[in-house]
Amino acid sequence: MINSPNNLPPEVQATADEQLLAVRTPRLIYKLAAMQKTLPSKGGTTLRSSRYDRLPTAVVPLSADGAPIPSTPLNRVDIDATVSFYGLYSAINQRVFLQNQDMVLAEVSQLMGLSLRMSEDQLCRDALAASASVYYCTGGNNGDNPTNLGLSDIQTVVSALMSADGNMILESQIGEDRFGTAPVPDAFVAFGHTELSKSLSNTPGFTSKWNYPSAATSRLGSEWGVIENMRFFLSSQGLKYANKTNLGNTLYSIMMCAMEAYGCVYQDNFSSRIIYLGPEFSDPLMQNVTIGYTMAEVSRVYNDLWIVQTYCSL
Repeated sequence: MINSPNNLPPEVQATADEQLLAVRTPRLIYKLAAMQKTLPSKGGTTLRSSRYDRLPTAVVPLSADGAPIPSTPLNRVDIDATVSFYGLYSAINQRVFLQNQDMVLAEVSQLMGLSLRMSEDQLCRDALAASASVYYCTGGNNGDNPTNLGLSDIQTVVSALMSADGNMILESQIGEDRFGTAPVPDAFVAFGHTELSKSLSNTPGFTSKWNYPSAATSRLGSEWGVIENMRFFLSSQGLKYANKTNLGNTLYSIMMCAMEAYGCVYQDNFSSRIIYLGPEFSDPLMQNVTIGYTMAEVSRVYNDLWIVQTYCSL
C-alpha cells in the first residue's frame, strides 16, 4: 500500500530531463596561429619544408677595373615533419539502444568529436613546449623565480620577436569615439592558462577585449585582452606545472609567437574522421556497435626565433 512518499514507484519519484547537461568543453587555442599544411596521400609520412637563408648585403663597392669578387654561397634549411596516427573508440551494446531513452549514439558521437579536437590541441601544445625557446620572467613583483608576468617581460619578448624580423599576426584597430574603448596596436599572439586571467588584468597597460573599438575582431571566446603588442588567448588546457618555481608555486607556460612560427601537418584522406561500425560489422552475434575516430597529424616549429615559451608564476 502506498501510504508514504517514500513508497512511490521510481517512475513517479523522478522525471528524466529531456535535455542532457552541458559537457565541459575547453577553448582550443594552440592551433590559432599555426600554418595549415597537407601531406598528400600515398606520399609517405614525412613532409619536408625548406627555407633558404637570406643573402648578405652588398655594401662594398666593386673595383673600378672590373676585378671579380667571390661567389656568395647559398644555404637551404630542410625541416621534416613526420605525422603520427591516433585513435579512440567505444563499444555500445545493442540493448542500450533498445532500452535506454537517451540518444546515446548521438551523444557519444559528439563526445568523440570533442575528444578528437582536444587531442589535436594538446598534441600541438606539447610539441611547442618541447621545442620552443624559453624565457623566464623577471619583471614581476611576487618575489618568486620566475616572477609573475610583468610589463617589462612582455616588452622583452616583443623586442626579441621584432629583432628576429617576425611579423605580427593581428592587425591594429584605430580608436573610435565610443565610450570605454581604446585603440589596439598590431600584435603578436600569446597562449596561456585561464588561471593567468587575473594576473593579466592587473598588468599595467592591459586592455580587455571588451574595450576593443571593433567587436568583430574579438569574436573568439578564448581571447582575454591585449598588452601593448601582445594579444592573449586563454584556455583551461593551457600548460602549467605544479610546484616548479623556486618558492614551490605553480609554473605557467605562455607561448608567444609571430606569424609562421609553427605549423600543423595533416595527412590527406586521413586527417580526422569519425568511424561508426554497426553490429553486423562489430560483433559475431551483432550484440555491439562501435564508434570512434582516427587522425594523422604532427605539429612542428618552423622558426625557433619566432616563438618564445615564457615561464611565469602568479
